[in-house]
Amino acid sequence: MSTHESHCSYCTNINCSFKDCLLVKCSHCHIPLHPCKLEEHIEEVCRRAPTKCTNHLNGCPIILIREKIAGHLPNCVASIVVCSRDRCRKLNTKACKLQLKHLGRKNEFLPVDEEDDLDIQLACYDQNLIAESYHFSRSNRVQQRDPIHPAHPLIPLRNMPYDMTTSPYNLDDSSEDEQREKVELVFSTIHSNINFQREKLKKSRMVFANCYMCQIDPSVQHLHTLGNGADIEKLKKRRMTPQVMDQFHEKLNLKVSIVIENAPESTLKSENIREIKKGGTFYTLKCLKTVRRSEYGDHCLSQHTQSIDQMNEMILRCPNWTRGCQFSTHRVRPKTGKLKYHPRTATLSHQPVPDAQFVQDDGSPSDRTLENLPLWCYELLAMYLPSSSLYNLSLSSRKLREVVFIGCNKRCYIESVWHPLKKGSWIQKDFAWKISSTEPPPALEWAVPVDLSHHISQCSHFDGVVYEEKLIPVFPRNLENDIWNGFSNELSEKSIRAEIQDILDE
Repeated sequence: MSTHESHCSYCTNINCSFKDCLLVKCSHCHIPLHPCKLEEHIEEVCRRAPTKCTNHLNGCPIILIREKIAGHLPNCVASIVVCSRDRCRKLNTKACKLQLKHLGRKNEFLPVDEEDDLDIQLACYDQNLIAESYHFSRSNRVQQRDPIHPAHPLIPLRNMPYDMTTSPYNLDDSSEDEQREKVELVFSTIHSNINFQREKLKKSRMVFANCYMCQIDPSVQHLHTLGNGADIEKLKKRRMTPQVMDQFHEKLNLKVSIVIENAPESTLKSENIREIKKGGTFYTLKCLKTVRRSEYGDHCLSQHTQSIDQMNEMILRCPNWTRGCQFSTHRVRPKTGKLKYHPRTATLSHQPVPDAQFVQDDGSPSDRTLENLPLWCYELLAMYLPSSSLYNLSLSSRKLREVVFIGCNKRCYIESVWHPLKKGSWIQKDFAWKISSTEPPPALEWAVPVDLSHHISQCSHFDGVVYEEKLIPVFPRNLENDIWNGFSNELSEKSIRAEIQDILDE
């Protein structure tokens, strides 16, 4: 190592007088240092030097001085978060699973009506997502399962660009329910009866054919005990109660329950573990919304914690809703306006006031519309409108979309666009500017549902119990008087005895 390199590599003296490499000042921060370290100092250390944002690989185009990066990162356009919150749905009956598969393959989906309650709209949207997942091939669904979701993968399913399914409509797809249905059809034929009789005859010829211990628990070691095997077979058969869909879901053609199940993310969700007693299947639906890091807290509150997670409190139904009663009320509601569900964006937004119109001074409607306002108006509106409103505004027309991305650029974010290169490999080709569909949570208020009490007393679906026979009282009518008189008599007798004892003691 030369003398120059050995000295400059370890020199920290700002008044160094080394002649082979005289000190110079940085043009940005004016710190004296050796010229051989100047380039490295500007690229790595200098706090006043212009540099790229830390997220420049994710698409952030900002160039600023290094000491301001810490204040820029919270509002960086490339600092984004993908929401991982989820909700669960379960089927109403076992037969609904096969019905959802047929609906998904035929592309038959339920319409999401704005006039319905929020829980019904959300249930219809979730059912459409579940039915759409069955449009994928079975091999694709099995490939996307994980140990937490062994029965059905997370919804929405990931697009697999190299799916080797031969049939475009998955007509050759088969699953456990369809296999059971096919097996039942096969066993109803003549060949199944012949095989069944052969197996029965083979077992009857065995030595332990009538051993009732083998039939009760064949895994236990025991001596074969002969007995009446026919009675044991009857005992082994469980009485299965047929599952019938209630009138409320049947009227709306809903295969999934409107009640949202909030199960922890680490809970194993399977038809033979989570819902083993009821025989249902849990479907887990992920949010997967991309939002800016600074807006993630508002997104969790407005879209999950204060809306979907407490939907049972927002929409309070009559106890007879399973019998078809459509009455609903609110225990929690926004102080002003109402909540509105947008199925296209799958978000809940707060609508504070009804739609307003532009009115001139004389009271006549104005020719001004949202498309021909000056640019400064959009910049001013962006200061008061949430990101969800700007997102919906950008979906109105192409002109408004261009205006939103130009005039409200500070509210946008950058997301990477990935393209498949080959099987199992992806490449980042470009960046896309987007607007997050989130907003701050509205102010909520709690109220006592008085109208629910009035409705229950007059509900037409209430099946009251009418006793035709005359009621026979269990206790006599004068039982209370007898108990009270006996207690008072006993008390007076004790007091008299206590006074006599006091006289005798004196």
